[in-house]
Amino acid sequence: MSTVRVSNRKTPTMSAGTSHAGTGRETTGPAKQTSKGAWAHDRIRAEAYALYEQRGRQEGRALEDWLNAEGQAVAANNS
Repeated sequence: MSTVRVSNRKTPTMSAGTSHAGTGRETTGPAKQTSKGAWAHDRIRAEAYALYEQRGRQEGRALEDWLNAEGQAVAANNS
């Protein structure tokens, strides 16, 4: 009878140029960059949530809120 041991422990990896300050968080490296599309998506998401809250958190109208938020973003971008 043989025994097989399986380890699920993952070894942390670090990319070149990354330092570890010992605090559990990265202190050097390039600044986080957000693409224009991701920025627009986050802005629309936040506006859609604001619309949801303005309606008293009424469920079932997420698509309507999203489309209204998109329309507001397009109008603001065109002005």
